[in-house]
Amino acid sequence: MISWLKCPLKFVTLLWSMKKWRIITGGDPKNTPWSYHNGGSWPTLLWQFTLACIKMGRTELAQKAVDLAEKRLSADQWPEYYDTKSGRFIGKQSRLFQTWTIAGYLTSKMLLENPEKASLLLWEEDYELLETCVCALTKTSRKKCSRLAAKSQIAV
Repeated sequence: MISWLKCPLKFVTLLWSMKKWRIITGGDPKNTPWSYHNGGSWPTLLWQFTLACIKMGRTELAQKAVDLAEKRLSADQWPEYYDTKSGRFIGKQSRLFQTWTIAGYLTSKMLLENPEKASLLLWEEDYELLETCVCALTKTSRKKCSRLAAKSQIAV
């Protein structure tokens, strides 16, 4: 993860000019810059959050998220996504009984019950790739963006 992101896990899309952003996203006001698709909270990503928590030794965060999901998802009929700000369904209809939502929840439960299984989904960081991403995000050319400067932006 990049240290300037102030949260444990955030999926984002790149920020383009607002004109290009509107063209690419179809002008949908839910698609806000620097947010995951439509700015929603996607329960299918719960397993990835759980995996990151296990890797960072913060399983209590994953357990809290899974406990919240357990109370809400089945009652809400396994929705595709929620509005991040309000916690309600997005739009006029929410797609219910989504298998990827159920799979994300079940995978998180399995990973918390058997954290050693996380090793099947983890690999060592590729610092050269991370350096390239950090340099691209800072709009710095590779020649000007040193490995040391890039590593200072990467939390390990």
